[in-house]
Amino acid sequence: MAKKTIDWSPGNWPKLLFRFFTSFKLATIVLALMTVITLFGTLDQVDNGLHAAKVKYFHSFFVIHKLWGFPLLLPGGLLLMLVLFVNMTMGALIKVRKRWKGAGLLISHFGMLMLLAGGFITWAFSTDGYMALYPGMKSNRVESYRNWQLEIMPLDKDGKTEKAWILPSDELQSIRSDEQRTYQTGALPFEIVINGFSQNATPIPVSAPMAAEAEGKEIDGFKLSQQKASKEAEQNLPGCYVEFRPAEGDPIEAILWSGSFRFDPRENPMPFTFEVGDQKYGALLAKKSWTVPFEVKLDEFIFERHPGVSTARNYESRVTRFESDKPDTPLEIKMNEPMRYAGYTFFQESFGPSGSEPGDEMFSQFAVANNPADQWPLWSLVVTSIGLGIHFVIMLVTFTTRSKKAPANAAS
Repeated sequence: MAKKTIDWSPGNWPKLLFRFFTSFKLATIVLALMTVITLFGTLDQVDNGLHAAKVKYFHSFFVIHKLWGFPLLLPGGLLLMLVLFVNMTMGALIKVRKRWKGAGLLISHFGMLMLLAGGFITWAFSTDGYMALYPGMKSNRVESYRNWQLEIMPLDKDGKTEKAWILPSDELQSIRSDEQRTYQTGALPFEIVINGFSQNATPIPVSAPMAAEAEGKEIDGFKLSQQKASKEAEQNLPGCYVEFRPAEGDPIEAILWSGSFRFDPRENPMPFTFEVGDQKYGALLAKKSWTVPFEVKLDEFIFERHPGVSTARNYESRVTRFESDKPDTPLEIKMNEPMRYAGYTFFQESFGPSGSEPGDEMFSQFAVANNPADQWPLWSLVVTSIGLGIHFVIMLVTFTTRSKKAPANAAS
């Protein structure tokens, strides 16, 4: 029997690519690799935390995993899901022969494609942050858990400002601890020079023994000591050395540290202040923030402890939602009953401050998510279940029909 040869001429490439991306072997390999990536990503959470493992293994096209000390290049979860989406679209929906008996499986594949598409939309377009409120407080501002930005603002005589120049978090957090970057803007009469950014750091006095090991220069009797990054990214407290260089006069140096204020909803962070000419300025590291199209007021925070211990038994919030053109809406947000409105979801996440005793006033913290594909996993499950149900009914009817015909044929 002659061995079948493959035509590799350029004119045959579209057919070969179509055959490759629709093959069942490709789907099998992708599913096997997804299992491996899921295993490695889950194990990586133990040492590096959930967020870092998610970004490295599932939000990437390629990942380098060290297996017994040897680097191993693997496709990341994003690439694998993209290939699987193409394989299922071309193989299960385009290539497959359309028959009424296959209607159920066709619908089920649509459901699985919805799930994959929903994952991509979540990765590309969703945002998440938090809002913390004491009873009586009202806000429409959401803060990021882990993204920090540099804000420099002119201050009036009362120390207030209406606008700020912002170095975005993606740019700021891309600066290495041993790197220097200079920024110029027409909005400010000086250059901003960042001499290294540390994802997790703490300022220490030069009189402390550990100051000898800290790199970087001394400013006002302090050095910035770089710390090991926390497993949970939201616990990191970044810091950086900054110089403000006006056209005339000496440069102004500062250590900016994100942990210079307590993370309390009632406290406004105090910026580092300096003067250039007759104008006073403030500079600080602040969490990236954004607004939602309505305000939420915390009317009451209900917190219940287990008897004799400080562990929370239940906590929930009674809030009012305010909009300019709609009536005020009172509602409750509980641990398993979020508020979903205008594309945003408010989950009852946490409470504070830490170490609160019975009788202390406490704040309620909400996780705020804006995910266009929030309900896609649910609807994909519904579509897939309907498809499998239709396929089961078709197979049952086919089997019953054949069973009835079989005795008649045998008798004849």
